[in-house]
Amino acid sequence: MIRSLCILLTVLSLSGCAGIFIAGAATTANIVTDTRSTKQIWQDNNIEFEVAAMGNKDPFRGQVRIVASSYNGSVVLMGQVPTQELIDELEARVRKINGVKTLHNQIKQKAPLTVTQMSNDSWITTKIKSSLLTDSALNGVKVKVITEDGEVFLFGYVTPAQGNRATEIARNVSGVKQVIKGFQYGVAEPVKVDIPNEAETTESATLERNSNES
Repeated sequence: MIRSLCILLTVLSLSGCAGIFIAGAATTANIVTDTRSTKQIWQDNNIEFEVAAMGNKDPFRGQVRIVASSYNGSVVLMGQVPTQELIDELEARVRKINGVKTLHNQIKQKAPLTVTQMSNDSWITTKIKSSLLTDSALNGVKVKVITEDGEVFLFGYVTPAQGNRATEIARNVSGVKQVIKGFQYGVAEPVKVDIPNEAETTESATLERNSNES
């Protein structure tokens, strides 16, 4: 079952050259360019750092588990917070961080994960990353994987075909409850590399849920 959250994360422009992701190898392959400037990449990293640090400050210290992913100032919050009041306070503070343009709150209202649960999530992430790295259709494609309580979040610059392939791989890993796509879909361009690969192209990105529950 696929449930679209109808959240537009960003639209890639055709300018910029801050990183290239190769979607294949051997004669010709499609690539998707990370159009963020060096300054924007630094700002996105800083946003993620500030959100992580926020979890160690009052009134959140010892009560929450927070993870953030930022692309072009579009921030996805993940983790667990015990009360709605703390969720609201956290969201309000994140919105005030310099560079945050939009915020997509995927935090669950519940107690933070136990060490065992976090260990299970880490193992799921490891298995998914290993499967992605060994898949010939995704050769060279960089996908960021975050697992929280069995929910897998996928991020990165990809074509729709690559995003769908990565999602299919992730959702078939044992222990995964659902997969949430936060990909940035970009325009792919053919280049000469080592292994050929074909994929569709587009210029938009959405956040979607792929649940293993029927």
